[in-house]
Amino acid sequence: MAVKPKIENANIGFHYTVTDEQIKAHQQKSVEEILEWIEETSKFIYEIQTPEERLRTKLAKQFNNNAT
Repeated sequence: MAVKPKIENANIGFHYTVTDEQIKAHQQKSVEEILEWIEETSKFIYEIQTPEERLRTKLAKQFNNNAT
């Protein structure tokens, strides 16, 4: 999967707007559906990250685990 940001969004990040209806629909989902959604989202994020972003995420997780 080769998702690339639009040139005008380079080095800015991204955002996503959620409607009240979408939130209500999500609240009606089962635990299994929510866990599947989390897994799919995690895979998507991994696919669009650069190797540098993956390393930064890994290091941040290690730092947070060591802080507790």
